[in-house]
Amino acid sequence: MSKRSWDQLSPTSVVSQSLEMSSASDTYQPFSSISSARSMTSRRSARLLAKAASPALTPKASKVLKKPVPKKPVARVAAAVSPVTSTSAPVIDAGVTHATLADPGTMEAAILYLKNADPKLGQIIDQTTDECSMSLPRDDDSDTSFVSLCKSVIFQQLAGNAARAILLRFLKRYGTLIDKSKASLLTDGSSVLLVTDFEFPTAQQVAAMDVDEMKAVGLGQRKAEYLQAVARQFNSGALSEKLLLGMSDENVSRALVSIRGIGQWTADMFLMFHLKRPNVLPTLDLAVRKAMCHHFKVPFGKKTPPHEQMVEMAQAWEPYRSVATWYMWRLAGTITQKTA
Repeated sequence: MSKRSWDQLSPTSVVSQSLEMSSASDTYQPFSSISSARSMTSRRSARLLAKAASPALTPKASKVLKKPVPKKPVARVAAAVSPVTSTSAPVIDAGVTHATLADPGTMEAAILYLKNADPKLGQIIDQTTDECSMSLPRDDDSDTSFVSLCKSVIFQQLAGNAARAILLRFLKRYGTLIDKSKASLLTDGSSVLLVTDFEFPTAQQVAAMDVDEMKAVGLGQRKAEYLQAVARQFNSGALSEKLLLGMSDENVSRALVSIRGIGQWTADMFLMFHLKRPNVLPTLDLAVRKAMCHHFKVPFGKKTPPHEQMVEMAQAWEPYRSVATWYMWRLAGTITQKTA
């Protein structure tokens, strides 16, 4: 997969993000509820896997494919939850510790599970030299949820280099220089300063910014307004690091897509790469759809497969759909497939 692809979160992020940016109120309506798809048996999913698998599979591997995949008690994400506009308080899952791929043990368990549940995916895993990493080049380990979401807004529909240039100009104007000895570099036009040299402004500061002044650093009108919409949620206490960490995937998704400028695809990327939740399936990502069609040998088109079919195909990957998705992105960069 090209560096530019990962800079933009996925190989088709510009297209995926355009669904979210189609209107100022983010009114794109995702596919219907996941609830009906959840009622489907894993047996049909196993048949899809068997159909797509290599004819050389051993009897043992074929037996694995035919077995219903056991459900594990981990949080799921409704990959196409309908946007909500309610301002009701977020729902916290009291006493629940949500699994995270930041734990090396969870990642190791995910790889072993997927190789057993889907031998064809296991071949892709074995042939991929890069280690599966739920992190993005633009992110820093110290980024808060607020900073991560603001970066997502800034990077929407832009190539990585252009987005980083705007982010740096934004930080030079509004951020706090960490090393005060570099203060002279702010006025001499030097290009030595990096994004990592600055602390991101607080939610209170962003909420109070003038939109016209924000546009001067290269942000568009809508992006400036979207940043302020995110900031208001955190500044008011409606969202916080603690709240998001304590929420299920579904509730994180619902809370985020209610914010102007944050759509389902961005919510899915936040769940995968910031909270590092293991069972996210971004059904709105075109590269994932393309790769899954290739993997499962089903027709690919502009509107197919629908959300429900993707959820059904991916049942064998639960509860580690995020990791399987990462390998689908890798697969997408190696295939050529015409739209039906």
